Parts: sequence; structure tokens; C-alpha cells
Amino acid sequence: MKFKELEEHRDWSLRALADLEEFIRHDADFHGSINHEVRAIADQRRFVEDGKYRVVFLGTFNVGKSTAINAFLGGGYLPMDVEECTSRLTFIERGDALGLTIVLSEAVADSELDALRRLLGEFGAAIEPREEGTRLVVSFSSENPADMRRALEPIITVMADDDYPLLAPLRGKIEELNLTLPTQVLQEDIAFVDTPGVHSVSETRAEITYGIIERSHLVISFVDSGFAGNVHDLNFIKRIIKWRGRRVFFVLNKADKLESSEIDVRGARGPARSLMESFARHDIPEDSEIFFLSGYRALKAQELEHGHITLDEALDDNKLSIPTSVCSGLDDSDDPRRDLAAYLTGQSRFSHLKARLIDYLLNENKAGVVIEAAAQFIATRAQDYSAGMENELALAKDPSKFDELRSRRDELMKRLEHIRKSAGEVLEEFKAKSLGGTVGGEIHQGYESRFRSAVTEAAIENQIIKPTLDWLRQSGRLKEARRQKFKPLSAQLEAAVDEFVSSTLADIHRRVEQDEAGVREAIAERLGEVRGLRMHLTELGRLEPAALEASMAQSYLAFGAGGAVAGLAAGAAIGSIVPVVGTAIGAGLGGLLGVVGGVLARLAWSEERWLKKLEPIVHENAMNMLVRGGKDASGKPALPIVEVVCEYLKKRANSFREAVQAEVDNAIQAVQQECDSLLARENEIRRQSEAIIARLEPKVNRLNTLRDTARSIVDETRGRERIRV
Repeated sequence: MKFKELEEHRDWSLRALADLEEFIRHDADFHGSINHEVRAIADQRRFVEDGKYRVVFLGTFNVGKSTAINAFLGGGYLPMDVEECTSRLTFIERGDALGLTIVLSEAVADSELDALRRLLGEFGAAIEPREEGTRLVVSFSSENPADMRRALEPIITVMADDDYPLLAPLRGKIEELNLTLPTQVLQEDIAFVDTPGVHSVSETRAEITYGIIERSHLVISFVDSGFAGNVHDLNFIKRIIKWRGRRVFFVLNKADKLESSEIDVRGARGPARSLMESFARHDIPEDSEIFFLSGYRALKAQELEHGHITLDEALDDNKLSIPTSVCSGLDDSDDPRRDLAAYLTGQSRFSHLKARLIDYLLNENKAGVVIEAAAQFIATRAQDYSAGMENELALAKDPSKFDELRSRRDELMKRLEHIRKSAGEVLEEFKAKSLGGTVGGEIHQGYESRFRSAVTEAAIENQIIKPTLDWLRQSGRLKEARRQKFKPLSAQLEAAVDEFVSSTLADIHRRVEQDEAGVREAIAERLGEVRGLRMHLTELGRLEPAALEASMAQSYLAFGAGGAVAGLAAGAAIGSIVPVVGTAIGAGLGGLLGVVGGVLARLAWSEERWLKKLEPIVHENAMNMLVRGGKDASGKPALPIVEVVCEYLKKRANSFREAVQAEVDNAIQAVQQECDSLLARENEIRRQSEAIIARLEPKVNRLNTLRDTARSIVDETRGRERIRV
């Protein structure tokens, strides 16, 4: 597209957005959330004005999005630990200095501002309130990525409510965050967007779904390589690819846990094959690109290169699992830090993804895509705003339709009740599968019961305690553990517990995803019927396939991209697994081993005598962590992991079911209310039909003109057959 045409479309988009805002702010015929729509339009206006091409990182809770973004950025700017998963949309752009802008829904209170200033002042960050306290601008005294991470931890992480309770009211007001980084990695016309995991915070559910599509130009979808065959986001991804015309890269993360034979981007075997089979089931185009990545190794390589961590810190990092042969080779290296960084980069496969992304962005018509996305937004909003007026206009033009509407109201209510009953049956079946019960004569154990029955003392002995002691028996391990006050043993036990819990949850997780996917598909179809009825109240028999497809997409998005949609409670439950493990080790194993070391360090025991002494201590602490519970480092009671996981599974199932039920009820109630409202106004509409036509017809025509013009811009920028939006 020529520059002049692009500028014309840009100017038209800004005028159209102004027209839409004028309508919803001041027109009595608009029915909806004015604040929500004004905010959405303001976002689109900002996107058109700044021209930023937005690369959105999407995926489930703890899949490694933030770690991978940090690798791209060359430092640990974003929180990454499990208990520190992102809970707000975070926009990252290139700037002259390290900076953070916190956008609030309402003005910051003095007490909130003071608490945040005290925390951030510890490392030299300053805060300036702007726009009557609805924007907080944070400036930093250095360009150290750790300072940005420390600023974000108390305000956007899942566990912040527990760790920074004084800032809880402020966190509730945060709408989004904007980071600026003084880096050459990001081009000036590109922004990265880190998203909350779809299992984390229910308040951002609609933002994650509706907002992501409207704010994205390229989507990088992260998939845990261990669950590639059961990706619950794929219906959502299908909408992004086919319904919104977005490009999606799929990244199979945590590839360091795979065998080399399993890494095959062509999809002939391993996780890539499982993912491509899922693509086929969900009718996702076969040309979708797949990459393997170990985001953690990539980040550590970048931090080594940029001097953010030392060589010794990298070598002591158990998560990197650096082979002995590589460590030995570093002794003879002229630049061991550079060589280790190169090794980690190669192992991470980061270069493949980075090179492809850079190449794609260089060849992408970024400015045109930004305008296309705005045009899609305008077309969708214009159609939605005019739908209700078109029903009233149809009745005003042909009052005889009231007779049809009245005579068929009972039929309409029966259809709505049938949809409600059918949806209720779907959710009751899900309840039986998730919490335990009988479906069609088949008894289901329930997720919680499945997990409890898998965590037996024998399983803990065979999969945690024995492997940990075997690890300790390897040459030099016991000596090194004693030298470091048994910290390596604590870390190894933590890793063994993590691996055991993860593998035990894997089968349950696949069942959860399968059950939730079935519910989403069934409920989306029923909500599609509801929306179709609302769109055609005056013509109840008319359900166009295109309208149904669009409504299915909208209804699917309405109750989230799936997964838990469990809200803060479930997110906290997941996040608390690692703190429980860590604190149990710190207070239990670490403390006990410290005592053992202090009393016996002078004795020349053999390694086997040490192992015999340590075995019951390891056994006791493993059982406490997993089953019995104990106390954390501060002496407070710590729930066992079994209880934490079971509570999460229960909350996830209940919250998912409740969220879906609420969407069904809201959709049905909206149709009932609109029908009743039209009938209640029958005499007024009959009496004032000419005035109503004169009032509504120009508005409907204006909105439809905006819709049609926007669609033509989409066609022109895409250069292919029009896709209905």
C-alpha cells in the first residue's frame, strides 16, 4: 500500500474512532458500558497514533512467556518465578531511559503512594503521579534490569497480595503497565506485550480475551512441550488466525526437558507432531510455524553476555544442568563466560526463533497491519452498536411485527429455557467429572481424588527419596553438599519434588483440559444460538451461519480462553506450590541438615554412614512437604503440597463452572430483557414510529457506513478476499 493511501486510512480511522466515541458518550440509544467502550476506543486511538506494531506473548500459567521475553530483551526485566507470574497486561517499548508507567482505573490514594515509594525507594526509584493520580510514572537511577523486576514484583505478581499486603488496594486499580527500556533490541515501531497466564486472574479474563485480539498484530503462543497434544487455547487461537487474520508463531517451551530425538519442527515425531495433530482437530492452517525453545537457558546466556550474572552464578545454577564435560572445557577457555553463553544459546535453540522473528518483522507491512487492526475494531464496534437500534427500527417501520413478536414470545422463552437447561446439563456433567460423580452410569473419580491416590508413600519413596539419595551417592556430591551446608541437597530434593508433582499432575492436567474443552465447545454453540436470537428478535426463525459463527467466537471469548478462569484464588494456589516447597526445605531439611552437619562435621564418617544418617531426614522432609505439612522459614504453618494442589483443582473446577454459568445466564437474561422492553414500548413505538425512524435510521446508516468502510480497508490492507469481522 502506498504511503499516501496509508495516511488517508490512518486519518479516516482516527475520525471514525472519534465518531464512535461521540455516539457512545452522548447518544441515548447506546446501551452498554460507556466506561469500558471509551477505554477500548482510547486504546485503539493510541495504537493508531503511535503506530506501534504489537507482538503479543500468549500462553497458560507458568509456561515461560516472561522468561522468553526477558531473553529477547537481554536481561531479567520481568518477574519470572512461578509465584511471580504476571497478572496484568504489560506493554514493553524502546525508550531513552529505563522507565515504568502504571495506568490506574482511579486515582492513587496517599497511603498507597507512600507505601509504593518506600518499597521502590530502597533501590533509588522515584514516583511522580500524573493526570490527577491515575498514572504513576516511575523513573530509575540506573539501567539495571533487576531494578525494573524489583519494581514490578510488588504490583503485578500473583503472590504480591501475600508478600506486599499494603499495596493490595493499589493493585486492584491497575489496568496496565507500560515499560520503556534503553535497548537496541526493540525497534522503535515495535512493542512487546506480556499477558497474564489464562489460569491466573479472573478480573482480567475479558481483557485477556477481547483485549488481546484487539491489541495484537503478531501472536507468539507458548506451549509447554510436555502438554503439546492438549493445548486448551487452540479454539481461541483459531479465532485469532481465521476470524481476525492474525499471524501466530507456536513456541514449544521447556525443550531442555526433551530428548534430542523429540525435537523435530517438521512435526514427524515428538511434541511437534502432537501439536500438529491438535491443529488438524481444530482446523488450524497447516502452515503455522513451530519452534522449540528453552527460555530459561536463553535468558541465562543473555545475562552472561551482558554481565548481569557471573560465571560462577551460572555454574551453580542447578536448573541449567551444565554437563561436567562442558565445565571441564571452560578451564582451558580464554573467555569462559563467552563460551558458556554460546553453549547455553545453542542448547536453548533461541537463535532460530529470534532470527525468524526478526526476518518476519523486517518483511511485514507493520504500518498497514496497525491500520487493519484498527479498521477491524471499528467494523466490529459499529455493527455491535447498531444491532439493537436495527431491531427497534424494524418494528417502527413495520408495527405488524409486534403481533409476530408477541405471538412468538412464548416460543422464544421456551427456546431460551431449553438452551439454559441444555447448558445446565453440560455443566452438571462437568461437575461430576471434575469433582467426582456418575455420568451415564459411568463413575468418575474427580481430579482431587485422582491426585491424592497418586501421591502414595511408595511413590514418594521411589520417585523422590531414592533418586535424591542416588544423586548424593555420585562422585563428590556428598562432599560438596557438606561443604555448602547441604544447600545442593536441598535444591536437588526441591527439584525431585517438583518433577514428581509435575509428572503426577500431567495426566490429570490432560483430563482437565479435555473436559474443559468439551464444555467450551458445547457452551459456545448454545451461546451462539442465544446471540442469534437477540440479533433477530423480530425474525425469530432467522439464524444465519455467518452470524452464528461470529457469535460462537464472541461467546467463547466472553467466558475466557478456557483453562481455569479460576481467578486470584486459583492462581494463588498454583503459585503457592513453590513457596511451600522452598520454605519447607528451608525450615525443615535445611535446618535439620545444618544441625547434623554441626554435630557430626568433625567425625570421619564414611559416605555410607552419612547417607544412612541423611536418609530418614530426607524421607521426613519429603513427606512433610508433600503430605503432612510443617512450618515455613518464619515458623508459620505451611500446608502440604497435596492440600495446595487439591485446593487448586477444586477451585479451578468450581470457578470454571461458575464463570461459564454466569455467561449463560447473562446472555439469556439480555435476550429476555430486550424482548420484554420492546413489547413494553409497543404503544409508544406504534405512536411515534415516524419519529423513531427519523431518529434511528440516520444513526444506523452512519454506523453501517463506518462498518462497511472499515471492512473495505481490511480487504485493501490484506490484499485478499474480505473476511467478515
